[in-house]
Amino acid sequence: MFAIARRRGIRPITIGRQLVATMDDIALSNNGKVPSTFKVLVSPSSLELLSPTLKPLAHELRQAVTHHAKYEGYSLPGEAVITFEHDENLGPDECVIRPSKVSSIRSVVNDPKETEPSVRQLYALVLEDGTRFELTEKKYVIGRQTTCDIVIADHNVSRVHAEFRIVQGIWQIDDRGSTNGTRVNGTVIVEPTPLTVGDVIAFGAVSIRFE
Repeated sequence: MFAIARRRGIRPITIGRQLVATMDDIALSNNGKVPSTFKVLVSPSSLELLSPTLKPLAHELRQAVTHHAKYEGYSLPGEAVITFEHDENLGPDECVIRPSKVSSIRSVVNDPKETEPSVRQLYALVLEDGTRFELTEKKYVIGRQTTCDIVIADHNVSRVHAEFRIVQGIWQIDDRGSTNGTRVNGTVIVEPTPLTVGDVIAFGAVSIRFE
């Protein structure tokens, strides 16, 4: 676990230890409930050093969250999501784990309204020039290549840059190994990331708003 070696900057094992320690602190004050989404803040220099291996590192951290929750018997609301962001106030050997809020479990017993089929809300992607793409299918590939579902003719955008997919009613975006990366609200994504209305997605220097 965390075999990615670094000669300088934060060590992946340090991030992993701090992540599970954060889970323990949250579970202690929330009756064993822990969030599934965590943002890892590191120094700009550490993020640059980690950048080539962010995807496998995020995968290992996600596994660490899942395994630790199972081992300790914590209640995890969904699949673990790990994102990375830089913080100029942090030193090269420091990291901060910023968890999402712990959601409460709402009882739906004997509530007839919960059994009624819900109307699917329609979402869209809006480019900087106002061009609007209604998301009516279950998956969209975005990139510079003309065979993509959404084509952006910009040299900052890779041929196949990212993929939008709806999973259990929630739209997610996943980078497809692009050259310039994909960011959601300024945060580099390294795994499928859920979207909320108002999120700004950047493909290199090109931005799109999720509405």
